[in-house]
Amino acid sequence: MHRPQQLLFALTFTAMTAVSSSVWAAGFENIIVSTEKDADTTQDSFAPDTPKIFVSADLTEDVPAGSKVNIAWISVDSGGAAPPNYKIDEVNLDITSTINHVDSALTKPNSGWPVGTYKIEFSVDGKPMESVGFAVK
Repeated sequence: MHRPQQLLFALTFTAMTAVSSSVWAAGFENIIVSTEKDADTTQDSFAPDTPKIFVSADLTEDVPAGSKVNIAWISVDSGGAAPPNYKIDEVNLDITSTINHVDSALTKPNSGWPVGTYKIEFSVDGKPMESVGFAVK
């Protein structure tokens, strides 16, 4: 007797999940973190003396013209050099119909990158959409 109710619940849940995933689609693809601007391959770790770290990403159709994209550089855990999840820097971009790629870079601090874990978070109109992590070893 409970089968129709279970089926209805499963269909409703599936529909809600489909709507939710389209709203929270990644929005970014081909994310590359590297020591070189316009690199083709991503790196997941860097030396403390790395002069500059670059990030680039292609926008998907989930980021329409008129959107505001934020790229935030965050120190997740730098062994006490900064508080946990400390926002080091950020860049804000207004997306137009001619923009389908975003870039950002961060220069080495004077005393070098603190050893630890970091992430770069991509947000669209204030909503976190994607993040990529890297380490300094």
